[in-house]
Amino acid sequence: MKIVGIHGIGNYRPGELPETAARNLSAAWSKHLGAEAEVVYFADLLREQGGQSDDASDLEDLTETEEEIVHELLAAQPAATDPGRVPQGLLTAVLRDGIAELAESWACPEWLMEWFMVRFVKEVAAYQRRGPARDAVQQRLREALDRHRPDVLIAHSLGSVVAYETLHHDGTPPLPLWVTVGSPLALPKAIFNRLNPSPEAGRGARPPQVARWTNLADPGDPVAIPAKGVSRRFVGVDSDEHHVVHRGFKFHHAESYLKSAGLANVLATAS
Repeated sequence: MKIVGIHGIGNYRPGELPETAARNLSAAWSKHLGAEAEVVYFADLLREQGGQSDDASDLEDLTETEEEIVHELLAAQPAATDPGRVPQGLLTAVLRDGIAELAESWACPEWLMEWFMVRFVKEVAAYQRRGPARDAVQQRLREALDRHRPDVLIAHSLGSVVAYETLHHDGTPPLPLWVTVGSPLALPKAIFNRLNPSPEAGRGARPPQVARWTNLADPGDPVAIPAKGVSRRFVGVDSDEHHVVHRGFKFHHAESYLKSAGLANVLATAS
């Protein structure tokens, strides 16, 4: 079985050439999966545009657009106290309160949740900006799909957004199984309403060349929201979403999904 993967946030590997970073990520994913996988690396492309930084870990580093994305992410959380609050001007104080509440509900330190939120929105915003970086990210995935003609594509986190948009391009080779893990695709406004192609009548759709789409979502993952949102907001997704129960500091790590019994069961049906 040929497996291609595409990573999510927090995978920039300073000091490594893109080819080396891809090999190292592929080795890590293969170890976690217990099967060989080729991972598409794209973090360097966002970094070159100034939109991804390992040092930018404070809310004061956010642009107004990025602050709005944090607000939208917090508003979608079950623990949000005021999801109807409308963003106006600088939101840092409001966002910090929301992050503190979310950190308490997820039983993790506030600094960790803030770091995670800042990292997430900066990488999402960097990808969403229309231009050469976004095009180059999608091109890397298209080349990998053409080269490997995989049986399975596993897309984690932001990688699921890249995959959704790339798989909708004409000329994409047939794909028997697409698995999204820790996906923010259903996140209102911040992701869902900004997808290309745009959702129609409030629904997205399985890419035409994909025979089967399965989504795995951990209820302890603050990005994979709302609950069962992908299967409700997108046509053609397995309606009974698999869940990986894993609360704790690794609530969004690819490793937790790759090593899960849920993913193993899905891959077993593809072999």
